[in-house]
Amino acid sequence: MPPTISIVTPCLNAAATIGRTLDSVANQGYPGIEHIVVDGGSTDGTLELLAQFRDVKVISELDEGLSDAVNKGIAIASGELVGWLNADDWYLPGALAAVGDAAEANSRAEWFTGGCLIVDGGGNEIRGGVTAYKNFLLGRYSFPLYLSQNFISCPATFIRASALEAVGPLRLDYSYSMDYDLFLRLARRGDPIILGRDLAVFAMAEGTKSMTGFDKQFSEHAEQARAHGEGHPLAVAANSVVSQLIVLAYRLLRFIRRAD
Repeated sequence: MPPTISIVTPCLNAAATIGRTLDSVANQGYPGIEHIVVDGGSTDGTLELLAQFRDVKVISELDEGLSDAVNKGIAIASGELVGWLNADDWYLPGALAAVGDAAEANSRAEWFTGGCLIVDGGGNEIRGGVTAYKNFLLGRYSFPLYLSQNFISCPATFIRASALEAVGPLRLDYSYSMDYDLFLRLARRGDPIILGRDLAVFAMAEGTKSMTGFDKQFSEHAEQARAHGEGHPLAVAANSVVSQLIVLAYRLLRFIRRAD
């Protein structure tokens, strides 16, 4: 029997985007979906929109940030698998069925992941080269390779609830790459099952956390590799170098765009 799946969506003032996120879950046609939205006290109409989705469980209260909101959702999730989908991202058709099939066929595997497209604020696909590069690495997954850089996409990753209980909650002291820290804890226990298909879409629009905290994000990556990289000094060193190179490349691209 396919495993039940809980989806946790943290949000704050997401009325402009969360409708698409909610629809992408509701339209999966997968039996046994539980969708939990953890709202941080929105004032822009998000709660009124959520009220239209009767099958969605909503928590609305002040929190200590993104990690705290996701932890709250995970704590009440009842599904055998848990996915984390932010309020501006969405699932592709058939994603949950593909994950459920993989989990049923690999009963001992603790986590599952696949490809993830990147789009701009208008929903247009961007950074195809980055997506292709991440997919190339994903297809050659090993723990040392994953230590060297983060190529697993959060919206396209699903974890058994039992594994989440074993590795513990998201850390509140990480502001941008709390998912990499969590995934490295899982990776030390065992490899993920890699699905050879795209599962989700990640929106990378101006003003979002992924755009405003780029430097801090990769600084956290290097710190997390050091924390979880015992026995793999070369991979840890590579993470530091790669993180710095990516930040430099990003700054150069932004400079060129501004110059144009």
